[in-house]
Amino acid sequence: MENNNLIEIWKQGNREILKNARFERSELEAFLKPKITKTTFSLNANILVYMAAQLAAMVLIGFDLYAYRSNPLMLKVLIPMLAACSAFLGYGVFLLCHIRQINLGDFDLVTAINKKCKAYRTHYEAWMWMGAVSLLFLTFALNALIDNDQGTYRINRPVFFAVICLFTVLFIYGAQKIAQSFALSQIRVYLADIRNDTLEGSHRLEKAKRKYMLFILIIALILTITFILGIIKATNP
Repeated sequence: MENNNLIEIWKQGNREILKNARFERSELEAFLKPKITKTTFSLNANILVYMAAQLAAMVLIGFDLYAYRSNPLMLKVLIPMLAACSAFLGYGVFLLCHIRQINLGDFDLVTAINKKCKAYRTHYEAWMWMGAVSLLFLTFALNALIDNDQGTYRINRPVFFAVICLFTVLFIYGAQKIAQSFALSQIRVYLADIRNDTLEGSHRLEKAKRKYMLFILIIALILTITFILGIIKATNP
């Protein structure tokens, strides 16, 4: 079966006839490579998003350093935060360069996929924690800038503040972890199909993705309705 025919049949939704068919390795790789690229793009985009957050945090921390220049305690907090954000940003550059080297390397598709999966399981795991902490730093720097009172910043309930900070980091990491696990599971399915010369796993994956998207839409709808009702209730006591 020619690759163009395979793509056309897939697009038309006639996937049942492809489910148990056997394909040439080159044909499968040409068909699945764009799907794998699309899946890894979401993970790479995550790196860029959090690098932007780190840059924003560094800018805000810079403003805070000037605003709190006469406050020794805030300086002891802000300077390590700035150093950490700088280190996180450097790690993000390293991670993007590492992935780019894999893309430019002279590897067959299966080897390249395995190398990327290893990077996403190891280097990317550390990155998710850095991203979560970076957003916390960004939020703190923004609040410190807004609530600056002549060079002082007060946390009225430090224990509650610490709990919220911990929850925020865990929540952001958890959201990233779910996305990472979902992306890696897709890549593993495509890799298994290439090794088995079939599209059986990809066929099952398409069905699972449709159910997943429906679930996400339902959750989003419920959250939106809840949010709107909350606003209505707040504005009409």
